[in-house]
Amino acid sequence: MALTQEHIENLYAFTRKHFVEYYDLQTELVDHMANDIEAIMVKNPHSTFEETRDASFKKFGIFGFMEVVEQRQKAMSKIYMKLLWNYVKDWFRLPQIILTTAIFGILYTVFSTEIGSYVFIVSYLILCLFLFIRTISINREIKRKRKAKEKLWLLEDIIYGNASIGTLILGPQVFQLINLTDSFSGFMPLICASVFTVILIYTYISAVILPKNATFHLQETYPEYAL
Repeated sequence: MALTQEHIENLYAFTRKHFVEYYDLQTELVDHMANDIEAIMVKNPHSTFEETRDASFKKFGIFGFMEVVEQRQKAMSKIYMKLLWNYVKDWFRLPQIILTTAIFGILYTVFSTEIGSYVFIVSYLILCLFLFIRTISINREIKRKRKAKEKLWLLEDIIYGNASIGTLILGPQVFQLINLTDSFSGFMPLICASVFTVILIYTYISAVILPKNATFHLQETYPEYAL
């Protein structure tokens, strides 16, 4: 027995009911369950759709779709890291490498002054403020999509999620530098200029370049994204 469009819609609603919010993962699960349900119905032709659906779901175990979701998240995270690494490699080419060297030189010069440590901390706080504003903007867009019942995609969520956290994960390490305000000398300006240059590059790639090109990468990963 072939499943009808009504059955397929029922399966999509079933996956959403069981906390699968991403359309790409919903589609993968619906396709798997549809094939399994049809196979069950061949063996048990008198079973109802709901009975075979529930029988198929039980095969996922006591945690339901959780394991499948985790596996999919790992797979999409690998794709994201590959995209990020490709942009990083492209960055360290001409003319960006010249810009990077210039940024490092300016930062080293500034951090070598008497107020270098304070400039470092203030600069980092400005970056945090930028990411905080970026996070608010991203969360509003996600809420708008959910309210409008637009499709959510796992890779899209990872791209925008990483755009919002960025350098915030380095917060505890950076704020330790507050204790160094009276001894910001020696190799410290060189180290901090190097670290901050890397932070700037990572923030720009993860929070600006990747989100800006998100649509292209989503269409590349999900052929149905443009539909």
